[in-house]
Amino acid sequence: MTAPRHAIPVTLRRATSADAPTLLAWRREPSAARFQPLRDRPLDALRHELEIDGAKPIDAAFDGSGRFIVVAGGEDAGWVTLQRVDRDDRTASVGYTIAERFRARGIATAAVRAVIDIAFGPLGIERLGAVAAVENIASRRVLERSGFRFEGIARGLLVIAGERVDHATYGLLVTDHRPFLNAIASQE
Repeated sequence: MTAPRHAIPVTLRRATSADAPTLLAWRREPSAARFQPLRDRPLDALRHELEIDGAKPIDAAFDGSGRFIVVAGGEDAGWVTLQRVDRDDRTASVGYTIAERFRARGIATAAVRAVIDIAFGPLGIERLGAVAAVENIASRRVLERSGFRFEGIARGLLVIAGERVDHATYGLLVTDHRPFLNAIASQE
C-alpha cells in the first residue's frame, strides 16, 4: 500500500528548543492523549532535551533519541521520533504524532517513510520497531503503509490515562525495506 496520492509534500527538520511550546500543544491534543503514554513535562525541561538531542549529528555514531518536526506544505504539522537507538544491535524505535488539523492526508505515512530513510541510511540502523494502541487503526495503517510488518500484540504494554493498554507491535528490517521501496516505485 502506498500513501494517498493527494498527500502534500512532506519534509523533516530537526526539532529545536524553539519548537518546545508547539510540541507541548500537540501533545495535549485529545487524540494524542487518547492513544499515547505522554507524561506532562515542564516547558524548560523539554527545551533542554531538544537542545541536547539537536546537537547530535545524524550519522553512524548517533545514539539516544532524535526528534524531527514534520513539515507539510510549508507548515509544521507534527513530529516523528527515533528513540532508543542502540548502536550495538543497530536497532531503534519510531514514534510519531500529527497535529489534528493535518490528519487524514497521508502526512504521517510520508513522515514515517522519511524517518525510515534516515534510520536505514546515515544512521546505519538495521531494525526498526514501532507500536500502536490496538484500537488506533489509523496509526496501525500508517505503519503498514510504511512497510512495517505486524509482529503481535503486547498485552498491557503501556499505561495511557491511568490504564494498561494493549499495543500492536511492528518491525521493519533494512532487508524488508529495499523490496518495499521497489514495489512502491513500480506502482507510481
